[in-house]
Amino acid sequence: MKCSILLLVAFLFFGCSGIEDEKTNGERIVSISPSVTATVVAIGAGDKIVGRSAFCTSVDKTIPVVGDLYEIDYERLLRLQPTKVFVQETAAGIDSHLLELANQSFFTLHAWKCDRVNEIVYMHDSMLQLLDIDSELLQIALEGSQPALPGTFLIMTPGAENNAGLSFGKETYLDDVLQLMGGTNAIESTGWVSLTLEDIAKLNPTTIVIVSDSQFEVSKGILSLDIPVISFIHSEVLVPSSRITEVAKELQQKLLAQ
Repeated sequence: MKCSILLLVAFLFFGCSGIEDEKTNGERIVSISPSVTATVVAIGAGDKIVGRSAFCTSVDKTIPVVGDLYEIDYERLLRLQPTKVFVQETAAGIDSHLLELANQSFFTLHAWKCDRVNEIVYMHDSMLQLLDIDSELLQIALEGSQPALPGTFLIMTPGAENNAGLSFGKETYLDDVLQLMGGTNAIESTGWVSLTLEDIAKLNPTTIVIVSDSQFEVSKGILSLDIPVISFIHSEVLVPSSRITEVAKELQQKLLAQ
């Protein structure tokens, strides 16, 4: 029933001459993922974005918000008359209503996974081809001549006082980066992991690396563990996009300098 209503709304919008935004030449992209949007901007196609998620901070804030990975304003999206809709594929799959609208040829739908470095590389390179952009393929080149980083590392977000942040386990993009530079993750489990201070103490990593996109103070709880802490701040470290190349190089420099 919901799909039928959406299709009726779509026909009504596409039968009218007015749209919410002034028409752009060529592609009109709605991107509902910060990671995908940041990559679109990085390859020089940010001017083609006409709709976004509220979390897509790499584009102008005046660009209309159409929802996010979990809730989409289909009516507003259709009013923007996109030629392409870009989404991030999650474990839950791709939104069924977007698939239905794409099947009815209102736009073409493209989805990418962004959890691993190889997935980010694929997203970047396939996007170049999709948008017919002549640019170099994405390569993450770290200093291979450097010795392996000794010990084990726990990479995590700042969290709040007395509460540890979210940690990057195996098969996450920062775990991939750590392996590329010869480091070893203290966490054996996969995905993003929530750890207590007791959990961290049991892991006993050689070094805790706290990553953030803004300034922060290391919590007293983390400091009480008496484990060396490295703070790493980069505007793109929490967004798995093609900017991971810059993040990786700066993180390697930071870890090697300790």
